[in-house]
Amino acid sequence: MATVKQLSELQHGQSADFFAQLFRKDTATTRQGRPFFSVQFRDNRRQASSAIWAGSPHELACRDQWKVGHFYKIRGTFQETAYGSQIEILRIRAVEDADTELGFDPLLCQPVAENDSAEMFDHLLDLVDREITTPELRTLVTAIFEQNRERLEALPGAVHHHHAYAGGFLEHIYSVTRNVLYLIDTYRGQHASLRDRLTQQLAVAGALLHDIGKLHELDAEAGNTAYTTEGELIGHIALGRDIVRDMAKQLEIDAPWLLRLEHLVLSHQGTPQHGSPKQPMTWEANLVFWADELDGNVYRLAQTFEQAEPNDPIIPNKNPFGRRVFRGELATDSESSA
Repeated sequence: MATVKQLSELQHGQSADFFAQLFRKDTATTRQGRPFFSVQFRDNRRQASSAIWAGSPHELACRDQWKVGHFYKIRGTFQETAYGSQIEILRIRAVEDADTELGFDPLLCQPVAENDSAEMFDHLLDLVDREITTPELRTLVTAIFEQNRERLEALPGAVHHHHAYAGGFLEHIYSVTRNVLYLIDTYRGQHASLRDRLTQQLAVAGALLHDIGKLHELDAEAGNTAYTTEGELIGHIALGRDIVRDMAKQLEIDAPWLLRLEHLVLSHQGTPQHGSPKQPMTWEANLVFWADELDGNVYRLAQTFEQAEPNDPIIPNKNPFGRRVFRGELATDSESSA
């Protein structure tokens, strides 16, 4: 029996058995019109692509059986090419129950948060208890989280753009909530309207719930690597408003602040160009918009630095910001710890 390795362990030209998650599957054609499937597999530290050509032994299985988000045992050859990391697939099958004895672990086959998701979840509920003192608002937020705990702990922040790994949703929510609390603490001494307790509580509730529609936008059956039909046709912003509204009805909450909370969810991406049907019109909605933008941009800048060529102090403008970025010379581990 061949030794099973991890995809991220393989060296150029090495053949081995490994477990991986199918991350993407797209139809494509060459410039000469030759059709193929472009597929991407990943583990928790590497992504690699493969071309499944028309007429190849894997074509029909790829078309009819390979499902995005599912896990596979692959025998293949790993190569680093001018087009990135690639796999020549020799054999492939879906993961079976017995594969756990060979070391299969789904958390080793997809990127995961560095922080423990269960601990982050509990910490967020502690924030709810500490910062939201209006009983019905606290009950609403807590109920939405507790009824979806297992799903939220595994949910990524997005499919591609930021925090796109298991547990990324909670990491993003935690950072946005901390950003909101920081903004309130910094500016409430200068602006009396920020000392209003309801405004503060709605800002915290909005930070926690602004992306909650991703529960229905991302497809659990596809390992959260694709969108549901609801996600494609409606999107997480409107779906999030529905979750908040439905839970309020279930709990028989009909408070005046509910409209402000719904507005906050609908406006958190700022403009219609970014998907929000309304722009932020309240203190709390603006606070969450700014906090959300900051966290997303910090993440994207960190990724830009990490994915650039290691010896290049200037990062070209092919990055999420569309502009050149000066990284400078990176310090070695010994220099940074000195």
